[in-house]
Amino acid sequence: MTHAQTGIYAEPNLHGVTLLLNVMTDDVAHVRRKLARVPQLLEDLDLRFSEAMLNGYIAIGSDYWDVVYPESRPLQLTGFPDLNDGDRQAPRESVDLMLCVRSDRFDVNFQAARTLMEWLGHDVELIDQINTFRFMDGRDLLGFIDAPDNPRGMRRREIALVNDDPVFKGGSYIFSQRFRYDLRRWEQLSTEIQEHVMGRKKVTGERISEAVLSMVTHTQKARLVDAKEQPLELLRQNMPWGNLREQGLLGMYMSGKPQHVIHWLKNRYIADEQGDYDPLLDYIEAVSNAAFFAPSIEFLKHKSDISR
Repeated sequence: MTHAQTGIYAEPNLHGVTLLLNVMTDDVAHVRRKLARVPQLLEDLDLRFSEAMLNGYIAIGSDYWDVVYPESRPLQLTGFPDLNDGDRQAPRESVDLMLCVRSDRFDVNFQAARTLMEWLGHDVELIDQINTFRFMDGRDLLGFIDAPDNPRGMRRREIALVNDDPVFKGGSYIFSQRFRYDLRRWEQLSTEIQEHVMGRKKVTGERISEAVLSMVTHTQKARLVDAKEQPLELLRQNMPWGNLREQGLLGMYMSGKPQHVIHWLKNRYIADEQGDYDPLLDYIEAVSNAAFFAPSIEFLKHKSDISR
């Protein structure tokens, strides 16, 4: 039986920290042993701070995968898709590793991140640290309920994990987008216009009837169904980030079927035959985008054992 890393489909937490890392050593066997130990360190920390509901994962970047695990590659692991269309751009970032920790205590996240970085040591270089948080009652900084159609309960696990590939079962394809917001510009819009951009009521999250809408909305373009009304399987683990100078959203999309995420992204960014795209993209900017794979705990351990 395979076990997924705990942070892939966990329920939302109050705080998060995401570390983007590049590997600085050519000793692949050494890196494998380091990576294999990360889930156990997270489990130990969770036992130590049990009330904090700590979880997390280590994910390998699409460009670095063949360096650290050249013998086998997830069948559908590719780079972040090309989404450039008109003024809408999603620049791709090449990152070797992504380490994500979430819990209900900021101090526990800080301690966990320090512990993990001490374990990885000089073998990695910290490119970026993104501190995230839960805003109000699970809202985006734009004021709307984030991902109201996200899967719930055990459906989160079913959607987020690979089930049809025995080698990579229990792993997850992850696409990340770091958005920067211009909140002053957004807040200059009336609540009514904001609701028409989003396609939902701001307070309740209720969908607005298409009969009263005069434009294509974010909700329509971000529906979790394809053109044939078949469901798109992806779990969003989004959290706001920021300070008083700049702020935004760290979007994390997990799926066992990455082609579903790519379809969903392209439907938002690439204008259709009528010239319509997700209107929310006129108000937010994805400043960095990357693709990863988070293997199962057993995969990490097995690859560590055979490399000795």
